[in-house]
Amino acid sequence: MLEQHSFGYWLRLQRKALDLTREGLAGRVGCSAATIRKIEAEERRPSEQIVELLAQVFNIPPNEQTAFLRFARGEWKSAPAETSGGLPWHVSAMLPRSNLPAPVTSLIGREQEIADVHEYLLREDIRLVTLIGPPGIGKTRLSIEAAHQSVADFSDGVFFIALAPLDDPSLIVSTIIQTIGFVEINDRSPIEWLKDCIRNKQILLVLDNCEHLIEEVAPLASELLAGCSRLKIIATSRESLRVPGEWLYPVPTLDNPKEASAIDMETASAFPALVLFAERAQAARSDFVLNADNLQPVVSICARLDGLPLAIELIAARIRLMSPQSLLSRLDDRFVLSADGMRAVSARQKTLNRAIGWSYDLLSAEEQKLFAWLSVFSGGFTLDAAEAIFSRTSTEKSVSDLVASLLDKSLLQHVLHEHGESRFNMLMTIQQFGLHHLRRISEETEVHNWHLAHFLDLAEQADSEIHGPNQVEWTDRLEKELDNFRAALDWSVSNQKAELALRLLGALSWIWFVRDRFSEIRGWFDRIRALPEINAHPALYARLLNHMGHQNWLSGDFRGARSVLAESREIWGKLGMEGERGLAEALDYLGMIARSSEGDHKTAQSFFERSFELYQKHEDPWGMAFVSFNLGISAGQRNDDDSALSLLEQSLELFHQLGDVWGMARASQWLGQVFLKQGNYEKAHFFLSQHLRIDEGLHFKQGTMIALLNLGELYRYQGNLDQAEQFYEKSLAMCREYGLKGDWGQALYSLGMIALRHSDYPLARRRFMSYFDSTWSVTGMISACDLLSGLSAVAAGTNQPERAARLYGAAQALFDLTDYRIPPFDFAEFDRHVQLTRGQLGKAMFETLTTEGHAMTMEQAVAYALENVL
Repeated sequence: MLEQHSFGYWLRLQRKALDLTREGLAGRVGCSAATIRKIEAEERRPSEQIVELLAQVFNIPPNEQTAFLRFARGEWKSAPAETSGGLPWHVSAMLPRSNLPAPVTSLIGREQEIADVHEYLLREDIRLVTLIGPPGIGKTRLSIEAAHQSVADFSDGVFFIALAPLDDPSLIVSTIIQTIGFVEINDRSPIEWLKDCIRNKQILLVLDNCEHLIEEVAPLASELLAGCSRLKIIATSRESLRVPGEWLYPVPTLDNPKEASAIDMETASAFPALVLFAERAQAARSDFVLNADNLQPVVSICARLDGLPLAIELIAARIRLMSPQSLLSRLDDRFVLSADGMRAVSARQKTLNRAIGWSYDLLSAEEQKLFAWLSVFSGGFTLDAAEAIFSRTSTEKSVSDLVASLLDKSLLQHVLHEHGESRFNMLMTIQQFGLHHLRRISEETEVHNWHLAHFLDLAEQADSEIHGPNQVEWTDRLEKELDNFRAALDWSVSNQKAELALRLLGALSWIWFVRDRFSEIRGWFDRIRALPEINAHPALYARLLNHMGHQNWLSGDFRGARSVLAESREIWGKLGMEGERGLAEALDYLGMIARSSEGDHKTAQSFFERSFELYQKHEDPWGMAFVSFNLGISAGQRNDDDSALSLLEQSLELFHQLGDVWGMARASQWLGQVFLKQGNYEKAHFFLSQHLRIDEGLHFKQGTMIALLNLGELYRYQGNLDQAEQFYEKSLAMCREYGLKGDWGQALYSLGMIALRHSDYPLARRRFMSYFDSTWSVTGMISACDLLSGLSAVAAGTNQPERAARLYGAAQALFDLTDYRIPPFDFAEFDRHVQLTRGQLGKAMFETLTTEGHAMTMEQAVAYALENVL
């Protein structure tokens, strides 16, 4: 029957049997050498024309060419039975000798790696390729598969040398001699005899698992390559051999989705980690199928296992005992590290604990200790951090030398970030092994305390500089250490270190606020607030209360904001002079709440003025800049534009002097809005564009969203509705992507106004409804005013004049109760529809119906507006 290897493999054998290069064969069939390479690598199928020419080159008889075409096109299994005789095109040239193990499972997701290693072996200038990587990454399997692909390229044989079972270095050369099939001669040096036997033969050696014998394997490989001109070697090792001519190939983990929410059944097959899990799980339980119900937990499992093939295979086998959901819930370090493998595999591959232990046992005592210490880092670390924390201990080698050694041995991974910053991390399974040993040597508490102290110092240094010229750099730096800060917070809270927890979250709160981590700050605050010694540190606690008041205000929780700020205000008051700086901040936030939730500008003004006095007393320029900013907003909302511009420009100048770009963006935002209200579009565009540029640079998502919204307003007022709509949609997209609320209701309202301008009344209705749904719980009466006005215009445009008149009357009643007024630009659009209604009904009927609407309560008016909405 037809040979059970691919057409590409067969073609490579036959080409070499005729002593043809790829270029030579390409010339005969009229294609490029690259095309021949791709056909041999099974990356593409030959065209019928190329197959016909290949049939001529290899003398395929005419009556066999139909079957030959099927073979070439990948359909050889369906070839007719009569072709099963000894046909010349399916009888391979004599295969080179090989002892490569035959695979018993499929190799998933390594097509590119196999092709890469094979390409290395085809290059004349590369004679040693070392596959390096951490335990369980699949170096051995990749080396075998790459060697299988290369059999046709080594006429004198391809040989696999398993070094893992060898404990005695003196047996290495004898093992190679016996594997190749040479006979040792007692009176000759084994290495010299091996070189003489190989000499000019075209041989590929696969030296597997070199790490435990690396001091002996490295010089042996170098000597063999120097003495045998056509010999090539694939080595697998946790670290490089470090010999001349070595090419390193770091074996990557399997691709896995970064976020479980970003994957669905249509795209799951593109991720080898998921495919491997599904196949190995099905091998353990035949009814297992990756589907929509279990996809998310499987993605999370593979992510927790870092896409490490051995870990995935061992854990997937547990599917015979439990569901993916149960597996995920049990995925702690003990469960992962102790998961059993197959009985037939080597002892070191039966569990991850043994696989990693194989590398750990080869480390020096110094390396073992630092390896365990480094496991306390979460999300990676810089060399500076490792040296700062661990240089306190005296060792023969420096921390940097030991880190470099662990990196060489594939127990650490190296990542080069933008701007050239180097970071190191451990795969999760290796980190779990390290933490286990840290506990075993009874140093877990001490090392975690060192880690906490370092990151607390870093956070407090950042907090002291966050309002200065290095704001962006510090924000970016702390963002990279996010997981380490989480680990430090968790350690401090879990061990009831109330003071340290308060200090750490207090130092992080402003920076995390800029990066939109509202819910995370709230979660840590709730945990810290429950600690028993919280009241022993009143200033630290009150500072956190201030932060929470600010964040509750931003999220529209005015009641919660007032509550925590009332508590902090009481604490600051009891602290006397010591508490005045914190009291100034609390009063500033209380003024913001009074202004926003109640429109009580008088109370807000009182809070702001007292806050400014305290900041001024303590010579705090940032506080004065922030209060000036708030006073400017209040003036603008009272339509005192001259005062608003003066105060906002004063705030902008103070922020500029401090180098605080976040503050500059806030002042620019409101300056742009005041100029927009005045119709000074040129200045509005300048300040709003500056606002957007700064917040994009800060990666401040909420600020960026508002900047896009305000620029949309600018373009709408200028009559550029298409451009406006694009900016509104970008703003809404950011809200949806990052879960922001903020002013996104304003974008929906403005989109409703655009639809109204286009007389697209069904779209306008939907947008006004969405606006109301998103803002009703936050702005209440204001949302109701906008809803009633918008739906009144929609009713007028859809030939419902009675409904339009009642809604208009109801809206006017709410306007009478508040200081809120629709912007003049929008009022003109609403008034156009009011006049349309008045003309349809007549003056008397219009006034009668508007009076009915005016008599409704707000709840009645909203209920009426929502009736029969399509």
